[in-house]
Amino acid sequence: MNTIVRVIAMTVLVQFTCLYPALAQQSPTLNGFVLEDLTLPLEEMFIGGPDREKIKAIDKPEFISVKDENFLSGKDLVVGVVLNGVARAYPARILNHHELVNDQIGKQAVAITYSPLSGTAVAYLAESEGEQQRFGVSSIMYNNNTLLYDQKTKSLWAQAVGQAVSGAASGQFLQQVPTSFTTWDNWKAMHPNTQVLSRHTGFEIDYAVDPYAEYETSRGLQYPINKVNKLMPLKEKVIGVEVNGSFRAYPMFVLQMENKPLIADTFNGLDMLIRYDKESKTATITNVKGEMIPTVTSYWFAWYAFHPNTDVYMLNDGKNKKPGDVLVGTAAVQR
Repeated sequence: MNTIVRVIAMTVLVQFTCLYPALAQQSPTLNGFVLEDLTLPLEEMFIGGPDREKIKAIDKPEFISVKDENFLSGKDLVVGVVLNGVARAYPARILNHHELVNDQIGKQAVAITYSPLSGTAVAYLAESEGEQQRFGVSSIMYNNNTLLYDQKTKSLWAQAVGQAVSGAASGQFLQQVPTSFTTWDNWKAMHPNTQVLSRHTGFEIDYAVDPYAEYETSRGLQYPINKVNKLMPLKEKVIGVEVNGSFRAYPMFVLQMENKPLIADTFNGLDMLIRYDKESKTATITNVKGEMIPTVTSYWFAWYAFHPNTDVYMLNDGKNKKPGDVLVGTAAVQR
């Protein structure tokens, strides 16, 4: 932009601000949401659909038993949750189309969430500041990750980290619920009395169709991301964990290199056991008592985008690293 154009643009902006101060102070909007107290760069947020509720959350989930389930194959992925003594499985085939299930397990409201473009499977207690919340899908993306919104305040929440990023709830966090993102065979073997989300959701959708099949196998992303780390391919699957404010990622390909069904690690004072399933290339992390701890399974690019200071476990860089080493996030970052 040359000097004359810059001067003209600044003059127009000053005149607009003087003549219409109320308009100049208004919060921006995106896809029908007022972005008050926004903590994300507006230019890095993208509308993923023409309607903010194009993707319909499941608000009245129905569940069936293992013996009544005849739709899933053993290799189909599910998000598994155990809460208040109840085990439930939420098939990725269904979550691919809805991204969100508002559920009630015992007396606790739970949001089961899955963002297909970032590969992030996470569950949260659906309450903030002591009040139960019900969520929807905003069709707004940040770093290819779904932004949810709560029905009460219309605040936007980053699905990958459970943090409100705009609106009255901005800055608040949801409490994460431990999950296992594994195969249906693995989950029902561990929890034979599990309930599983029925495909009879009230929506006329063919859940046998995977709308993201080509995306999963491609190297590209749907929308731009604000950081790129070349430690591994963008869509390498990792399982990430937070311990006392520090983060560590376990790449699936590295866990496979270990060639062990059970891997012990200590991170920030917490002794953990990583159970890796070679056939499904999925993992679950527990404490030494075998209790699941909160984790996030995602694509590498998404984990790094939200946790740029992450450690990476056992990364073999082809030089002096070997399985069992930890590489602190020191790789070059391109913006």
